[in-house]
Amino acid sequence: MSKFNILLALLFFPAWAYSQAILKLDEAIQLALEHNYGIQIAALEQTADEMQVYKSNAGIGPTVDWNVNYGMTGNNVNQTFIDGRNVNRFGRAFNPSTNVAISMTLYDGGRMQAAYDRLGMLSQYTALQAKVLVQNTIVDVMQAYYNIIRQKETQEFLNTIIKYYNERLKITEERWQVGQGSKLDFLQSKTVLNTQLSDLARAENGLKNAKVVLNGLLNRDPNLDFDIETISNVRADYDLAALQQQAKNENRDILLLQKALDISMKQEEEIAAARKPQVGLNGSVGYSYSNTNAGFLLSNQNIAAQVSVSARWNLYDGSHRKNQIAISQLNTRIVEKQQESLEVSIINELTQAYNQYRFDLELLEFEEQNKTIAEENLSISLEKFRLGGSSILELNEAQRAYDTALNRLVNAQYNIRVSELDLLRLSGSLAK
Repeated sequence: MSKFNILLALLFFPAWAYSQAILKLDEAIQLALEHNYGIQIAALEQTADEMQVYKSNAGIGPTVDWNVNYGMTGNNVNQTFIDGRNVNRFGRAFNPSTNVAISMTLYDGGRMQAAYDRLGMLSQYTALQAKVLVQNTIVDVMQAYYNIIRQKETQEFLNTIIKYYNERLKITEERWQVGQGSKLDFLQSKTVLNTQLSDLARAENGLKNAKVVLNGLLNRDPNLDFDIETISNVRADYDLAALQQQAKNENRDILLLQKALDISMKQEEEIAAARKPQVGLNGSVGYSYSNTNAGFLLSNQNIAAQVSVSARWNLYDGSHRKNQIAISQLNTRIVEKQQESLEVSIINELTQAYNQYRFDLELLEFEEQNKTIAEENLSISLEKFRLGGSSILELNEAQRAYDTALNRLVNAQYNIRVSELDLLRLSGSLAK
């Protein structure tokens, strides 16, 4: 199983306790995904956008209102009738009423459906943004983890080198004490040993700081110490054409722009729908009652039902709608060009990453061979120097070559891990 694919998509596996001695790569990724504040915020935003996707939010479906009204009036009534009767008194009237009204858009040129589809696409867009954040978090964690490996390997190879420098110091001291060598050789050996010890101290500090960086990504105590697992050096053989095709279909940045293009096209549909007529249905059932102590009609009650269909078609709005449609089409065209440009850029970056990965593979093989040769050369040179068959200058050269070979090998191992990580990120293979 490739180390880049182990449990990257598992977000619900129980996190290991911080006190565990060895922190594995997949465990580090899991901790980061669980405790990263940015991912937690993105998940809440995604939930909020998903909650926006319902039909009534796009205007689809009826609305029902219950209306209640209570009115009271008072007036002074002074009436003289033809038969000579006269009414002069204070009058009052009560007018309670209630009704249930329903309204519904039957047709609006497809605007409501386009709006509903757009809400769903916005939710999908937010989900893709969350996946981009997850991917970037995984990349950061893996790079930090690989840097710890590099610092640890640097520390290990310095310890290996120091063993040879200690042996050299011992030989030069013995030869100087018995009069077969010079004190200058001894002092020079002491100097180069101290230099290596200084480099070792620097590497130990680099390892501590590399762990601080990873602890920060995992939202843990920066001083929490841990060890890491040994990662296999087995390298996968990738096919460039397959990676390029996968990048077009699964690269997160390309998918984001594709979704943005879909949203822009839906916005076009919404705006264009305003050109078409709108038809609505309205209905109500109501009850009203009135009561007065003055006038010919003392009380009245009424129960009524009403249904109506309304239509509206805007014929002219000063070219406002026309301009809005043109602007929306232009925005869609902009997103299309951005998507085309990004796809070309991603394919170029992916091709470069693939070439770099292939080069790093070859370079790693060379550096492994150089390390073996330099180690054998140093062993021979040290033995010859012990027996007096070579000068300290020859031993210096052999040690310098071995130092360089080990350092280049460690960097080559780190570089190939990073280049493979970049290859997988660009192709969309890193996290599903």
